[in-house]
Amino acid sequence: MPGPKIKPDTIFVSIASYRDDVCLSTIKSIFENAAKPENVFLGICQQNKDDEDKDVQDGNESNPNIRTIRLKNYEAKGPTWARYLCATLWNGEEYFMQIDSHTKFVKDWDTKCIKMIKDIQDSGKSKKPILSHYPREISDHDNYKESDKQMVPRMCKAFWNNRGMLSFMGAETQDTKNEPYQTPYIAGGFIFSPHEYLLEVPYDPNLPYLFVGEEILHSLRAYTFGWDVFTPTENIVFHEYTRASKPKIWTDNPYYSDMAAFDKAKYYLGIIKDKNSLKDEVKVNLDKYGLGTTRSLKDFFKYTGIDADKQTVSTNFCRPDNKASEEDIKQSNEKNHVKENFILFKNSDYTTGEQIGITVGMILCVIFVIWLISVLKKRK
Repeated sequence: MPGPKIKPDTIFVSIASYRDDVCLSTIKSIFENAAKPENVFLGICQQNKDDEDKDVQDGNESNPNIRTIRLKNYEAKGPTWARYLCATLWNGEEYFMQIDSHTKFVKDWDTKCIKMIKDIQDSGKSKKPILSHYPREISDHDNYKESDKQMVPRMCKAFWNNRGMLSFMGAETQDTKNEPYQTPYIAGGFIFSPHEYLLEVPYDPNLPYLFVGEEILHSLRAYTFGWDVFTPTENIVFHEYTRASKPKIWTDNPYYSDMAAFDKAKYYLGIIKDKNSLKDEVKVNLDKYGLGTTRSLKDFFKYTGIDADKQTVSTNFCRPDNKASEEDIKQSNEKNHVKENFILFKNSDYTTGEQIGITVGMILCVIFVIWLISVLKKRK
């Protein structure tokens, strides 16, 4: 059955939103900063409690460029499920974009992204390019200067976490010198590509509650289908990280389990060998949502320096020749350090929000321990 007719120069923007009070601001930022807003179409999956989406609904009901799926928050099944639902709203737009619902845009972001893709293709660097990275912190947006536009975070390293899954160690801000830099890693909060990517590497609806594991799995699948990931040559969006006081699915419902999807991701990564050990709920269409045949899992591990047996990573895409230092390799296994991946961002401006949240949390923990000790001493 033929798909929809492709509409040239149009962009489909996928937005998965879970109880996000700034989703409407993100939508406004998209249209207000687009050079050609009439060519931008949104596919939103709203997962809200009670009337939380009333502002979004009232603000968008008259806009024919916005398509929305609405669910109750208790129906949510994590980001991969929501991204799958968003993808079903695509209707023939030439380009695909994915963001989170707490994002701000630069001026003319749409024409800039299309130009980056075409420049990569025309230069012969790749016939199937994807733009992706961890964007700069949203607090940078209001004071953003044109002179900083090429100071762009680049995803550098992967590491093995304490659950035996590959994750990403943040990013480092680099001067792009207006040249796209190829890395193997896809970030869920910013993707821009030709629409064929969405069709060739479709979102898997059978990955309930998967969060850690989503990005490495998508990176692997895209690579094996022949897609190449590039850091954008200039900043396009700004992202709100941490969001410590905001509701999240795992705080609303701490009893959910990602184990079935987590094991499925490990199966695709070759960590779990026997597909019969997977739970029935995630076995559906293993081939349809699996790896491509253009390049292999072995090729991916070689390119990324990932050693599944030793659980180490010997590449760092922010170092000369992409070679990791001995300290990088040591830290590529979480057993060797106690830092979480988001603490390892090198650019202080980029992680201000995260660092504040972490610091406040640590201070509160210390205060609690001191209080508890004093109470125990009084009881004695």
